[in-house]
Formats: sequence, structure tokens, C-alpha cells
Amino acid sequence: MFKSKFFMGSIIATVLVSTLLAGCGTSNNANTPSKNAEAQGETSTGNTAAGEEVTLNILFPGDPPKDLDAINAAIATKLKADGLNMKLNYTFVPWETYTNKQSLVVAAGEKYDLTWTHISNLSQGVSKNVLMPLDDLLKSDGPGLLKDISDFVWKAVKVDGKTYAIPRVVPVAQSNDTFQIRGDLRKKYGLPEIKSSADFEKYLEAVKTNDPTITPLAGGAGGLVRELAPSYFANGDFTGSFFYIDVNETPLKVKNLFASEAYEQYVNKTRDWYKKGYLPSDPNMFKDINGDFAKGRMAAMPSNILRPTEIIDALKTNIPDAELEFVQFASDKPKYIFTSADNLLSVLSTSKHPKEAVAFVNWLHSSQENYDLFSLGVKDVNFKADGNSASYEGISPDKQYFPISWAWTDLRYNKFSKYITPEQLDVIKTWDDGAVQTPLIGFSINTEPVKAELAKVSAIASEYSTQGPLMNGVVDFAAVKDKFLSRLNDAGIDKVLAEYQKQLDAFLAQQK
Repeated sequence: MFKSKFFMGSIIATVLVSTLLAGCGTSNNANTPSKNAEAQGETSTGNTAAGEEVTLNILFPGDPPKDLDAINAAIATKLKADGLNMKLNYTFVPWETYTNKQSLVVAAGEKYDLTWTHISNLSQGVSKNVLMPLDDLLKSDGPGLLKDISDFVWKAVKVDGKTYAIPRVVPVAQSNDTFQIRGDLRKKYGLPEIKSSADFEKYLEAVKTNDPTITPLAGGAGGLVRELAPSYFANGDFTGSFFYIDVNETPLKVKNLFASEAYEQYVNKTRDWYKKGYLPSDPNMFKDINGDFAKGRMAAMPSNILRPTEIIDALKTNIPDAELEFVQFASDKPKYIFTSADNLLSVLSTSKHPKEAVAFVNWLHSSQENYDLFSLGVKDVNFKADGNSASYEGISPDKQYFPISWAWTDLRYNKFSKYITPEQLDVIKTWDDGAVQTPLIGFSINTEPVKAELAKVSAIASEYSTQGPLMNGVVDFAAVKDKFLSRLNDAGIDKVLAEYQKQLDAFLAQQK
């Protein structure tokens, strides 16, 4: 993705873990809302006097990481040394209310500056006037970002020709349609490396038979998508979408995912695994999938190419002999790049300090030292450098700072665990080599014309599929299929699909 080193996009969706209600440094100022930045065609630079210290208010999902105050002070010191007179102030919001919170703070005119968002929510955030266009700000305050991030990546974060986010720098080609497993258990059972769903099922059965206290699989069956629907773009996430576009079809068509053969095969296989005892009998058994995997409570979970690197240290701390393996079915088949961005940093439309927000992200990505400080904390206090790896050996648990660094990952600087083998690291760095760039890169949907129908469709999809029994395997698809599809039709799914098709056709016409 970075021109200087990697030709990579970014991972398509990140599994959202449940977190406790937490707040840190929340501002409750009820300032008058600013006029919408997009409507103005420009951005406010605020009225900070020259030399006055600026406080950047950051809105992030989840819980505050450990030792945040001390690290924040160190970041402020480094920023000042680099000529940026600013400090950071965070508000952390539970995952389940995070997106709504973004809309609420903008509606109330609260002066938050920087926020995390996701490519699947970008156009919605723009249509609701939540996010600020960044084109002029990037030119003035983010020149390093513009220089280093490839043009095809920036294309993904544009809506109606304007840039609304800063993407991270990671592999993108179907890197989310994967599983991670306990390699030590696979070897213990005498099984070969997993290359297909049939191999994977043998592993799950072996776990159930030999280690009955370990749940074979939790978190869903997302890795099946690579085998069942390898050419389907489904709004970033097959398990959370209601439509798909098969990039191998001509012309490209927006279709109802729930009426597809691939979806039926997916939920039927999930149901089969549930009945065989591979999936939790209670879908709510695990509240923290990543944490529970690291504690050895499950033997497999859906993953993406970077998640094993984020979990391996905790796993080795809890189970020193454990090994973690990354599995993607049909790995010899072509991989597709549907979109070149996923996790994003954006500036809220009511920001008081948009210039400083962009300048901060530019600073973050400008050096190894800055990146390490914001992502890992203070060397020898919060982490130890072990060559090009980060280690937590000898670091007190209350000093182990784990922010949501996946929101701004930069492979030029990322320090991977020492437990990641050279072979695994090579897979990460070459993941996008030979990947097929599809015509969908840069395509985003404006949901405003069908927002009423979309709300109904999304509610029904969540009831049955997205957060419902079909994705958990607890009901037979055949038992609910007719009613499910009928309710979607009554809710107006055809109108939504037609609108999306209209926008897709217009987008493709512009690319010619």
C-alpha cells in the first residue's frame, strides 16, 4: 500500500469484541453545532492562537488501555519536541453504542476531533454529516500521508470525489475470509496442515473427541466464505451484509445475498457444525472471542491475516507451548481486492482542530519512534524491543498498553511478536502479490435515498442472520427461509438493491 515499500491495501472488516462501558476524559461541553463542513465546501481551522497548546479530543470504541495517562504524557512531550504543541484527550465508548455516539456528538455540536470509523460505514457517516472532508487538510497538514499512501488506496475513502478518512496500511486481498487455529493441537492429533473445509472439519472433530473441555470453534464460520463465495463482494463482510456483487459476472449486478446458493450453503454448514457440537450450544458463551482464544477456551475462530499477530503474545503467556496457525481455504486460487481500505481515522464535522488532527496522524506515520510510542507505549516501560519484534516479557500486566492500534496499522513500522515465524511474516508481507484489483475499488454507497427501507431490511437481517440464529447455527435455514425472504421483500429489499445497482452503474460509467 505504501509506495516506498508495500503494494498493499487494508483488511476488510475487523471482528468487534464486546467491551464494558467505560469512559475516559469525556468532555460534556454543549457547544453550538458548527455548520456542516461538506456543505461549506471547506473546513474550519478553529481559532487557536499561535503557540497555544491544542487539546485533540479523540473518540474511540472499547475500553481505555492500561497506563494510558503516563503514555499520553510521553506522547505530548514528543509532540512538543517535534514542533506540535498539542496533547490528546480520549473518550472511550462501548462498541454497541459507538456508531450512534458519533452521530450524537455531532448533532450536539460537541468538539470531538479524531475518530475511528470503518469503510462499511463511511458513506453513511458522510450522508449524516458526521465526517469532514479532508482534501485541503491533507495537502496542508498531511503531505507525508499523501506521498506515501498509494493512489488506489485513497480512492477507496472518497465519497462524491471528496476524501473523508485516512486509511491504515495492511494487506487487503480477501484477508478476512480466514480462520486461526491451535497449531499445537493439530500436531498433537497427527493431522496435516489445513487447506480446505474438509481438513478443518477433521480438526474440529479431533478437538471435540480429544479435548472435550475446549470448544472446537467459536465466533462463527467466516472462513468458509473463501471456499463457498470467493468472488463475492459483500459490503466488506459476508456475515454482516444483505447484498453481494459477484466480480466474475458480466455485467456486475447487486443481488440479494440471502437468496444466493452460497449463503444457503454457508448457513447449512454452520448448522451442521452446530449439531455436531463444534460450535457453542449457547452463542453468547464467549463475550471476548480474542481473549477467550488466548486463554485456550476454544481451538479455532474466524480471523484475518493480522489477528494472529495480535493474539499470539497473550496466548503464549497463558499457554507457553501453544502454537497459532493461520488458515485460508483454497489458498492457491486467485485473491481479489474488492476495496483497498477498511479501518480508518476520520475527523468529525464539528471538530475545533481539524488541521491539528490531520497533522497528528501525519506525525504518527512519519517515523518508527512516533509509531511505536502511540501503538506500543514507552520502550522498556510498556514493551521491550526484541530486534524488529515487540516483547512483553518482564513487563508488569498493569503496564501492558494495548490500544486499538489495528485502527492505524502501518506495516512499514509494525513490530510483530517474536513468536511470529519468518515464514509467517513473509506471508503477511507478500499477501497482496498477484491479487486481482476489481472494478469495485472506490465504490461506496449513499444510503440516504433508501434509508427507510434499509432500516427495515437491516433489522430483519439482524434478527435472522447478522446477529441471529442462522449465523450461530441454532436453526435450520429451511425452517425459516420462506418467511425470512418474504419479510425482506415486504420491507423493500428490492428497492434497496435497485438503488444500489443504479449507483454501481453510475460509478462504473465514471471509471471508463
